[in-house]
Amino acid sequence: MIHYTPLPPELIFYNPEESASSSLREVMIDGVQMLVEINPTMELKIVRLLSGNPMHYLDPRLQPGNILQLIPKI
Repeated sequence: MIHYTPLPPELIFYNPEESASSSLREVMIDGVQMLVEINPTMELKIVRLLSGNPMHYLDPRLQPGNILQLIPKI
């Protein structure tokens, strides 16, 4: 069987045991939806952009691999 999809294999072949230990989260920052990895130091590493706006992909601040600092709101 051939399955054509733009989704990554991790989402198609979902395993609850693996995802429980994973630190990947889907978040929206400044109106841009993205998949990030949360580090123990509460930093966010951009893994993938999920936005439909092509201008978001051209923004160098939003490139996969960039680290974002979490600033708590009071």
